[in-house]
Amino acid sequence: MAKVSIRSVKVLIGTFFFTGLSPIAPATVASFFSLLFPFFLHPFPLLYSLFTIFIFFLGVHIATDLEKIWGKDARRITIDEVLGILVTFLFITRIGKKTLLLGFLLFRLFDIGKLPFIKKSQELKSGWGVMVDDLLAGILANITLRLLTFFGIND
Repeated sequence: MAKVSIRSVKVLIGTFFFTGLSPIAPATVASFFSLLFPFFLHPFPLLYSLFTIFIFFLGVHIATDLEKIWGKDARRITIDEVLGILVTFLFITRIGKKTLLLGFLLFRLFDIGKLPFIKKSQELKSGWGVMVDDLLAGILANITLRLLTFFGIND
């Protein structure tokens, strides 16, 4: 029987099941597969909220350790994309294919585009910088998604 090390579990989680090892756009790949969480968890808002908080703090811990191996905010670390997608859809009540696609695109736009205050948050020490910038991108995506839905653009 193979022995599983703590480090290999951290790599598994920190790369979100190895999506962070994708040779092309690892953050986008991780974000795409993260859509499974809002799709399945949105009917359970309390569970969704608790899971989002858990991923945030777990991500800070794991990203802190993985940065020691791979460097500051390494591309391989994609647990932050999971958080960003979760926050994008937090308390969004109707989640269909169009909403998932729009939220995904909005999150990627804010994550890649990095407004100055989001870029500045990456300077936070340890895994905090890794996680907080995607938290902020997710918040902006969530607000934008709500506005678009309110104005009927997402129908």
